[in-house]
Amino acid sequence: MSFTGFWVVMPVPAAVIDEVAPVLGPVIEAQAASDAARAGLQRWARGGADVPDVLEFHDLAAPYLLDDHLDLLFEVWGGYEKAGPFLKSACRKGYPAVGLAHALGHERFGVLPGWFGTFVVPPDEVRAALPAVEAALTLHPADRAAADQRLNEFLEEASPEDTAALLDDLAPTWRWAAATGQGLIGAQAVPC
Repeated sequence: MSFTGFWVVMPVPAAVIDEVAPVLGPVIEAQAASDAARAGLQRWARGGADVPDVLEFHDLAAPYLLDDHLDLLFEVWGGYEKAGPFLKSACRKGYPAVGLAHALGHERFGVLPGWFGTFVVPPDEVRAALPAVEAALTLHPADRAAADQRLNEFLEEASPEDTAALLDDLAPTWRWAAATGQGLIGAQAVPC
């Protein structure tokens, strides 16, 4: 079976955050609060950069979390894709945000709000989280090379442009949202 996973992180006005947060927020919060999710995070934290079971890691990341709300996500993405820079990455037979989580490791990726790249962040929280997000994504050359290697091993069928976007586009997208007083919506999707 073939599929293409996408991860989109898009700045949107506060009014959009106010509209979608009551729909998407509870789904994300329920996933993060589940016993299985907490146990999975503990296993990942103990394992460091190693992912002993790729399928278990995908299950933990829940890349399908917002599948019931794809129409809402596509409406938001279509309405704001020309409003400014955003992150978009795709991978055949893979999930970009899950690959980035593996590439960065538990501590660095863990500074992102929400659940494995799925989040709805209001403007004040975007500004507050910016220093931690920038620090997590600032990689010295040796760390960058290791992250690139882990990313490409995990997302075997991603293009070089899509893997580079994961490591290079999140911080500028976050900065843009903070500078323009916008919120952020991050979501993984596998369109049918």
